[in-house]
Amino acid sequence: MLKNFRFARYRFTYTVQEPLKMPFYKGNVFRGRFGYILRDITCVGGAQECEKHCEFPDRCVYSKCFETPVPDESPMLRGQPFAPHPFVLEPSYTGQLEYAPGDTFTCNLTLIGEAINVLPWIVFAFYRIGEQRIGLRNQRGRCRLEKVESLPARDDAPSQTIFTSETEMLTDEGVMLGLDDVMHAAPHVTDTLDLEFLTPTSIKVNGQWARTLTFEHLIRNLLRRIRFLNYFHCGEDLDTEVDAHALIEAAQSVRHISRLQWLQRGRYSHRAKARVPMNGFMGNIRFEGDMTPFLPFIYLGEYLHIGHHTAFGFGQYRLTYLHDSS
Repeated sequence: MLKNFRFARYRFTYTVQEPLKMPFYKGNVFRGRFGYILRDITCVGGAQECEKHCEFPDRCVYSKCFETPVPDESPMLRGQPFAPHPFVLEPSYTGQLEYAPGDTFTCNLTLIGEAINVLPWIVFAFYRIGEQRIGLRNQRGRCRLEKVESLPARDDAPSQTIFTSETEMLTDEGVMLGLDDVMHAAPHVTDTLDLEFLTPTSIKVNGQWARTLTFEHLIRNLLRRIRFLNYFHCGEDLDTEVDAHALIEAAQSVRHISRLQWLQRGRYSHRAKARVPMNGFMGNIRFEGDMTPFLPFIYLGEYLHIGHHTAFGFGQYRLTYLHDSS
């Protein structure tokens, strides 16, 4: 299962050179600057033409990351303009808002499938993010990208430095990860697990934003997200190996105890010239039942996030409690 699925994790470390101010949730800032700068440095048709219609969607680095086209003959997402983004941002979640020269901060990035192939462009974009200033509007400051590290599946394992400010050279694409790496890195549980949602999580159920989460809807979202990422960015259809209907039916028997809170969030979109709501729930939830068939997808979800706005870092969760009664 998921033989072609691959992803890679990176940590970007910056040193502040000019005073700057960040919002509490930094994903919006990084996502906005990343998209703007990547398009600026890679667009071959000119930014104005790019906004109207891209003539090279299959070869464009920006399109590959931000506007992956859905082929007309695609068996899924037909009629939708773009496939899910092949990246997930995980900025640091410290409460620090003001930064002085000499301070440091980090941002993690997960790349999925074909997006790993354009890593040099992405590192250059993150280099330019610091060079062209980052922070709240009118409170941005210049930063230096000190290093980029390739991260393993386990957080307690050593990282590999693949870029430094001294050489300004990318030496490696880092560690490629797959389902086997995720399963080996995670402890196994069969009857009880606790999830903590670290960032706002936006999931729609019957057209409405869900303020809580059943196990069925967790599995539905994970299956859908992993299937789309696997198909559009790794060239493999999950449906040929997984009986999604049987898994969803089995998920209905798993109980849940929720301690989730609903949060009102939003961001200003310069493209839409309007404020975009980005609400979601955070907090803890416990699931009790037979977890065995669902573990690969739950463990992958820790790296891939779930729900809407994952490119901004939304939908991040971690396992906080595992129990096996056997």
